[in-house]
Amino acid sequence: MALMGISVLELAGLAPAPFCGMLLADFGAQVVRVDRPGANGDVSRLSRGKRSLVLDLKRPRGAAVLRRMCARMDVLLEPFRPGVMEQLQLGPEILQRENPKLIYARLSGFGQSGRFSRLAGHDINYLALSGGRNSISRFFSVENSRIVGTTSRTEHVGWGSTFLHNL
Repeated sequence: MALMGISVLELAGLAPAPFCGMLLADFGAQVVRVDRPGANGDVSRLSRGKRSLVLDLKRPRGAAVLRRMCARMDVLLEPFRPGVMEQLQLGPEILQRENPKLIYARLSGFGQSGRFSRLAGHDINYLALSGGRNSISRFFSVENSRIVGTTSRTEHVGWGSTFLHNL
């Protein structure tokens, strides 16, 4: 496998980090997912091929465990908004000082700086901001149907695209 021998630490978050971790595991990397206390684990089914543990990064003991783990890891997948890891004293400056070879991958919605950096970013946000929702009618038929009852699959697509188009 292409990534055999590569170790990855994935901090639990929404889809981008778990999906990335799953793909890395699929290619042979050893991926450890770090969940928050009280979390229900990975309900998205993106935990294939991963081991997991629970750490409270807001407590000194949890942060210390993460720092020790990062000292031996090749990659850290971090999904939080800008400044979260720095507040926990787990930012790239600290962790890469202890492990200069650590690849610190930040998977925040809108990056670390700029107008939207403090906002959560999801597909629907990107579509709306890019103007992509205005192009939906070119790809799907848009029909305004007021009928309530059973519909075909194409009518659902039409309704859904009409809904998104009119947001």
